[in-house]
Amino acid sequence: MSDTKTEEQAVPATASRPFDVHRWSDYPELRNCLTELVRELEDLESRGRQRGEGERKKFREAVRALVLDLYVAWKAEPNLLVGISLANRSYTTKSRYRALFIQWSSFKAAYDLLLRAGYIAEVQRGFHDPRTGIGRNTRIKATQQLIDLLSGRARLTLPDISIRNEGSETIELRDSDKRRIDYKDTDDTLSMRSALGRINAHLQGQWLDLRITDEEYASLQSRMMRDYDQDNREYPVIDLTRRALVRIFNNEDWQQGGRFYRGWWQSIPKEYRNRITINDKRTCEVDYSTLHPVLLYARFGQRLVGDAYSIEAPNVPRALIKQTFNKMINALGRINRPHDFSEEQIGMSWDQLQAAIAERHAPIKQSFNSGYGLRLQRLDSDLAQRIMLRFIDSGHTCLPVHDSFIVHHALADKLKTIMVDEFTAMTGQTITVKSLDGFQPELESDYEPVTHNMIPDDSWFHGTGEYTGYEQRRLDWYSKREGGETA
Repeated sequence: MSDTKTEEQAVPATASRPFDVHRWSDYPELRNCLTELVRELEDLESRGRQRGEGERKKFREAVRALVLDLYVAWKAEPNLLVGISLANRSYTTKSRYRALFIQWSSFKAAYDLLLRAGYIAEVQRGFHDPRTGIGRNTRIKATQQLIDLLSGRARLTLPDISIRNEGSETIELRDSDKRRIDYKDTDDTLSMRSALGRINAHLQGQWLDLRITDEEYASLQSRMMRDYDQDNREYPVIDLTRRALVRIFNNEDWQQGGRFYRGWWQSIPKEYRNRITINDKRTCEVDYSTLHPVLLYARFGQRLVGDAYSIEAPNVPRALIKQTFNKMINALGRINRPHDFSEEQIGMSWDQLQAAIAERHAPIKQSFNSGYGLRLQRLDSDLAQRIMLRFIDSGHTCLPVHDSFIVHHALADKLKTIMVDEFTAMTGQTITVKSLDGFQPELESDYEPVTHNMIPDDSWFHGTGEYTGYEQRRLDWYSKREGGETA
């Protein structure tokens, strides 16, 4: 990170995220390092405890999960803590969302011994009050001793780390309080899980990064943390290893929601999306124009004519009409007036604005204030799945951002064609798509994308200049893959 990062910009030492048990990596140097680490930890145990083969395997997997996730947290932000539950109940409750390959006794032993050996530090002790139900997980972090071991002996880098398929549920069903609930698989859920398995396997093989300067990177991390502290962002920092997607359905209904979440590129502020690279190649983003209004009309056997967000009221900003329209199709019942709504400026009341939108969209007015928007999300997520799979079939990568998609810039026209084709196949109608403004890093004087026939020079081994962080990540990725992958 940049030396210009100030005390005020730094991510606070109390920032944390939950433990991710699904980290996975397995290659010769790491296997040897884990073998030595497990042996060291077992030597610390009193009376030379001997584990059976099955129990020893579970202990080793617990050690692997802990050290990999702590390393990822440290790489994302050295001050970032990892919240971890030490309660037995967290590892014994049977659920499709639990990682059942981790056993509590093995996990607790791994945790205690790593702590005792000085590889992890317990920064904040957790607690749980059974009377009130209030509690907090223990906060931990990697010590420099662990980082030195993984970076040195194991030669670990972020591209070595992926997401374990075993025990990782990618199709989530939630109740009205957004709590995950169990369900019985159907042909539909099995099909969705299989398709998402293909998508995630492809994404794990790509280098997805953000080409910004070290100073910009530090500033973005601080901004995301501030947003997270104010409950305006789901994730506190950029974690470039988060390339696995999940589909989330709402209100115990498979027809509500279903969008793809948890890709790191979805969590950053949208103005940074034009700095995303796929395998060191610049990208472009293509967006569906008025996707939900056109979908909604199609569901009612109608065709939208004209701009969905125009009500022939010149003093009403289009952005306000769009925001209000989306609230009207997503909400159940009445919606609250925005705090910055000004009746004097736009020349009508909040109720009059809603009435004008309903009149403009009379053919679909029965869908307003009915929560129908979540059903539209099921449709747009099915559309996204089709688009991503078509790109994978052609050997390329397509990143979803709900109703827009990011691809290698040379594939923009191909993406537009596929987006329109799939929409027409679903609805029998056509739709407009548009490219969003893109960044062109190859026009920078110091930027040279990697190609398969490039001969490595000193710049491959020592990142320099404003983009030191990005250049080091490029080195780490391509040094593992003999020239990289396709975009």
